[in-house]
Amino acid sequence: MFGRGSFGMTCSVIMTCYNEGPYIEAAVRSVLDQTRADVIDRIVIADDGSAPDTIAVLHAIEALDPRIEVIYGEGGLGLPGNRNLAATRCTSPYLAILDGDDLWTPDKLEKQLPLLDRDAGVGLVYADYYTFPNQDLSAARAAGVLDITRNTDLTLTYFLNDPPIIPSTILLRRDAFEAAGRFDAAVRVFEDTDFYLRLSRVCRFALVDAPLLYKRNRTTSITGGRKDLMAHHAYVAFKFAAEETRLLPIVPRRLAERARKLGNYKFLAGDREGAVAHLRLATKLDAWNIRAWTSWVVASFLAGPANLLLKPLLSARRAAIGSGNA
Repeated sequence: MFGRGSFGMTCSVIMTCYNEGPYIEAAVRSVLDQTRADVIDRIVIADDGSAPDTIAVLHAIEALDPRIEVIYGEGGLGLPGNRNLAATRCTSPYLAILDGDDLWTPDKLEKQLPLLDRDAGVGLVYADYYTFPNQDLSAARAAGVLDITRNTDLTLTYFLNDPPIIPSTILLRRDAFEAAGRFDAAVRVFEDTDFYLRLSRVCRFALVDAPLLYKRNRTTSITGGRKDLMAHHAYVAFKFAAEETRLLPIVPRRLAERARKLGNYKFLAGDREGAVAHLRLATKLDAWNIRAWTSWVVASFLAGPANLLLKPLLSARRAAIGSGNA
């Protein structure tokens, strides 16, 4: 159990930035516009050596509110390292994370704070989110997230299902953050998954089943244009399973689910070849994954009819992830 909350608790906001000059001010304003902005004691932005145009924006942002502090880094620390650095400047019992190109809904903190306040065993609150391409909020669509909070074995459930817990949606108890060992600065891709796996061993999670974030999809994001995501998924899975050895036998099942989801994502994005390759990998990793087989059959043999029958849905989803029209 961690320290019992009260409605007098304050919250610090951790933000990161790297060449996000066109987006960072809107992100900060979404924090300042919170209906519970009164509980925010600090907004710490850790910059990872951005170009001069972004630095100029950050200088202007510092004048928006006395609670804002910008750490101007030399670069190379990476996302997890900068989050940890920003956390060292915070003393509040609650921490919230916001990436420099995302936007909170105005009621984000208002809806999440009570879940930490009323249950000392909960260390993290996550939420559903909208996804949209670059500047087009009109194309935003709710992602839909899996509720794993009622499972008795949170670690096993998260390891197998890996629901999308987006860092910008979370409100975190600082004691739990420290107990889990913070973010691992050596993990540069899926550092959030690595952290949540460790966190699942020290506290329970709670969910606000409503979108509290607008998540911007950009091909220049850390994972946006990468071709080696499965290798990074494998690294994170084996890294954690080496500590939690009961999970080693089911690593292939976890990786099959990751390959299935990547395959489905590629199909939505119009990349049929990439979808088929990932879905075939999923069936090889877990021959009993019926959903992977179903998606593979559709992508391999029924892509044309599927696109025709599901055109309105696919068009909306492709627009939301910035992948053009169906």
